[in-house]
Amino acid sequence: MTRENLEKLVYLVNEEMDSLLNEYQEKLETVDKSVVDINHRLERLYDILETGKVKFEDLMPRILQHKYRLGKLQETKTELELKLSERKIELADVETVKNYVEELRSLLSESSLTERKSFIMSFVKEVKVADKQVELMYTIPMPPKEIAEEKVPVLSIVHNGGRYRT
Repeated sequence: MTRENLEKLVYLVNEEMDSLLNEYQEKLETVDKSVVDINHRLERLYDILETGKVKFEDLMPRILQHKYRLGKLQETKTELELKLSERKIELADVETVKNYVEELRSLLSESSLTERKSFIMSFVKEVKVADKQVELMYTIPMPPKEIAEEKVPVLSIVHNGGRYRT
């Protein structure tokens, strides 16, 4: 965990986050174009209906098909917008990663063997060994931003009965 390796790690993580953001943004733009297209098609069908040239029963299946597609596109748009909002986090910087590494080192050096093993298993997904090479698949363990503390009274005093009961 040298500074040079941490800088490379930060660069790679930030690159991956940027590419995901771009991918979601491109998909969202495609969905928006499709929504505009379907709305335009529906408007044309409604115009045809208003002229009375075609019966409603003849156009109803096509209108329902467009409405169904529009609903699916709206669901996809909502999902993409949610993913984009979740991804709008601060990009990592070397100092933050360095602090996490120091916290992990202290955690691993002060913990029992069982605790260390459990902690490592929580973020290491797979280890591949081939000849003299080892490939490690993992997620980066991030400490919580803040530990929430909640203070709640155990029991409140409740008085039951009327004025003559004690």
